Amino acid sequence: MPLFALEIRAQLENVTALRPASDDYTLMVRTKCNSCHEEHPKLVGITPGSEIEMKGGRGTADFVMSCSFCKRESSATFPQPTSKAPLWRPYSPSPDSGPVWAPICTLDVRGMDIIGFEPEGIWSCQGTGEGSKLSKFDEVEFDGGEWTDYDEKSGEPVSIMELEGRWVRA
Repeated sequence: MPLFALEIRAQLENVTALRPASDDYTLMVRTKCNSCHEEHPKLVGITPGSEIEMKGGRGTADFVMSCSFCKRESSATFPQPTSKAPLWRPYSPSPDSGPVWAPICTLDVRGMDIIGFEPEGIWSCQGTGEGSKLSKFDEVEFDGGEWTDYDEKSGEPVSIMELEGRWVRA
């Protein structure tokens, strides 16, 4: 079972626990066929729990696609979440470490390579304040990999800059 992890890194200012806002977040990725190496020209979305039927009664997957060039079918599935391995892991590097690569999700990928990631849609994070000063930001939308706001509870500017992603074998 070829498992791949999406790792992200970003420069966080006064925020932590960055993750997609909901468990049914559609992950937007770029793909390439393993058979003919043709890159799909558009972003495709993979949504957990989609249960799309594969050809020939081979079961279901969260994403199924046929290559437009060689017609080979490929699929991707999110593993079932557990208490030790949730569907989406929050990105929370230590404030002293700066941007570091850390996995946020894992996919079982067959028949294709995932070669890119775009942070489209709604994300969430929380402020770094303590106790009653802890703010939650549930409407984080990236513009060119960046987001800025102001945390009224702590009186500090907050931002996520230089968000990038990469796929690695898990």
